[in-house]
Amino acid sequence: MQVLTVANHLGARGGLERTQLSMAGALSARGHDLHLLYVTPGDFAEEWRKFVTSMVRVRATLPRRSDPFSSTLGAARAILTAVRRRPDVILVYRYWDVPLAVVAGAIARAPAVLYLCLPPPRSVPWWMRWALSRLSAVIAVSADTARRWHGLGPKEERVSVVLTGIDMEAFAPATPAERTSTRRALGLLPEEFVVVYAGRIGREKGVDLFLRAGHLLAEELPDLRLVVAGGPSLGADPHDSERFGAELRQLAGGLPVMWLGPRSDVKDLLAAADVAVVPSLWPEPLARSVIEPLACGVPVVATGVGGTPELLTGWLSDFLVPPEPDELAKRVQLLHGWRRSDPGLGDRCRQAVCGRLSLDREADDVEALLNSLLRRRSSAA
Repeated sequence: MQVLTVANHLGARGGLERTQLSMAGALSARGHDLHLLYVTPGDFAEEWRKFVTSMVRVRATLPRRSDPFSSTLGAARAILTAVRRRPDVILVYRYWDVPLAVVAGAIARAPAVLYLCLPPPRSVPWWMRWALSRLSAVIAVSADTARRWHGLGPKEERVSVVLTGIDMEAFAPATPAERTSTRRALGLLPEEFVVVYAGRIGREKGVDLFLRAGHLLAEELPDLRLVVAGGPSLGADPHDSERFGAELRQLAGGLPVMWLGPRSDVKDLLAAADVAVVPSLWPEPLARSVIEPLACGVPVVATGVGGTPELLTGWLSDFLVPPEPDELAKRVQLLHGWRRSDPGLGDRCRQAVCGRLSLDREADDVEALLNSLLRRRSSAA
């Protein structure tokens, strides 16, 4: 199968970019040819080059008001480049790339598919609704995300829910020796109760909620150590990011908190953690920051927003809290000392996600859906 996919930026701006890279790599490993169109390079570029059949940089995928002539010409050239790849399927991850996928798909007679990883914008223009209605299929990363898009363009009968998965071999529990070594490298003491937030430093991510809960925890837990790892989104307003960063530093005054900045070694950081916290305030479509710690045998306390309740199901739902500092602090405190009082908890966390949220399972579902589209196209022809 010749699969053409489109990316705006080849780097970590959020979970979308990593989800796209992971799925493309999984499809390539199954023998499919991946063709990539992208707008700007980034720190994932070398990873893409390892498996794609072709990789072409384009000026734009959609006309922009700020530069109408050049961007329109760039989008037209991108469509022509896409058609020349002779794709069997066009798979895009941003709704802004749907018009390109639909037009190129119509010319190349290839199904256009949207991997729906984002909630809808405040306003969906008519031309976007038109393009969304022309998609052959929509893969939503959670039922919550699918519901939020209901009536905004995608045809309901063409929407399927496929929960995001991760590479379970890449994210595996650390040994006691690895945990000790990682803590030593980070300057963390072996006896400290380490609670980690790893993600974008944005208002919607609830980092301030995490710090407010930290103040409540610090009153009860003398061995507490908070770790904040991450940087602002590349697309964020730099002035607001600076203001928010300053607000967080002021809020953290007096707390035992370590600021690590953006890191690519999230797995290593999780090796040092006792608990991971995902305190999001916005409707997370499906947070990898929930799945990855669990796969590493680290319990996660998360706010019950967006698609997160679809991840923390069954007994894991005990780790869901409302977005309130006192509730977050209470739930984290209940996990204090779990390695001594409940040493099997880490294994249970991993077992709960190993099959249900694995990259292999996600790739099975996506591959089956794409093959069904091709069979349908062949029958119609």
